[in-house]
Amino acid sequence: MAETVLVLDQILVPAAAGVAAGLGVAMPLGAVAALLLREGLANGFRVAAAGASGVATVDLVYCLVASLAGVAVAPLVADHQGVFLVVSGVVVLALGVHQLAVAVRRRTSPATTVERTSPAAAYAKFVGLTAVNPMTLVYFVALAGAVSSRSTTWVGPFVFVVAVGLSSWAWQLLLAAVGAFAGRSLGPRAAETVGVFASAVVIALGCAIVASGLAA
Repeated sequence: MAETVLVLDQILVPAAAGVAAGLGVAMPLGAVAALLLREGLANGFRVAAAGASGVATVDLVYCLVASLAGVAVAPLVADHQGVFLVVSGVVVLALGVHQLAVAVRRRTSPATTVERTSPAAAYAKFVGLTAVNPMTLVYFVALAGAVSSRSTTWVGPFVFVVAVGLSSWAWQLLLAAVGAFAGRSLGPRAAETVGVFASAVVIALGCAIVASGLAA
């Protein structure tokens, strides 16, 4: 009986909390999700999956930081929330403008050779894009604190962090697959048209993030 309670408290509860936390931060369809869908649409699943791994990596690292030192770091992030949001919005806006220019060039000049994004470049891009919005860290602090308070060993927090990373990665890979499937199903010309629209949506989201940062 005691062993059953131990497994429940140290493994199953932290794992369930980690899955819920990972999906909770990953599932809202914001700028990162739109960019990931756009990546799959334009460059296929392999490149988009690398981007998905970049997003999940940052979620994992922020969750780890929240578990180890979140109480000390979270107030600093919250105090400078506006600055972080403006920087994040500017990055999203710049990526949206760049992708729109590439999409328009592909559509208007089919013969023009446009350099494709490599998986490594996509990974680095999405790591940077996700990292400049450390409000995710604040989100994880409260949840990680609750898990740590229930655990008497390092096992519970460890399971929580791993579950967050895996659940976030699974959702990001799903977005990458949806984008890649849409790109293959629509055909090159239709995919380019949707790519232009998706880039415009990313630009709009970037403007909204900047506006919310200035208002914070």
